[in-house]
Amino acid sequence: MDIYTREMTSNDIEEVRKIYISGWQNAFKGIVPQDYLDHLNLDNWAPPLNGAYVLTDGKNILGTSSISPARDAAFEGYGEIISIYILPELIGLGYGHILFEAVKKILLESGYKKICLSVFEENLRARNFYEKHQFSWNKERITLNVGGKDLIELRYIFEQE
Repeated sequence: MDIYTREMTSNDIEEVRKIYISGWQNAFKGIVPQDYLDHLNLDNWAPPLNGAYVLTDGKNILGTSSISPARDAAFEGYGEIISIYILPELIGLGYGHILFEAVKKILLESGYKKICLSVFEENLRARNFYEKHQFSWNKERITLNVGGKDLIELRYIFEQE
């Protein structure tokens, strides 16, 4: 079975919505209020197709990621990995690494020497994952409210040598 990354198409939106919801419900359990997770509704949402990718086996979508130029003006000139989600039942099987390295490579080949991303402070699994991919926390802490709970996001940075 061939596993590869390709640009997302409008035909992928429904499956991608499901991956985002299951990804949030899995990754943020115990971090984001459960009521918020239980009532996630992305019926009217879709990521912009420009910069959206899926990991597929040619038949099924296994994961999704969105990338762009950094959205925060303080990181002008950086690329940004906005999101990366793998079907929860596939976590730990290497699919996340395949997708992450693919979108990281796309950003680097687009001319970005530095890449940023944000991660919840309490999401230790994701933080360890990013650190394995040579990202490091820049000591920035951002408070945001999700579902009525204040959460801390950390900014992680990668710099190409």
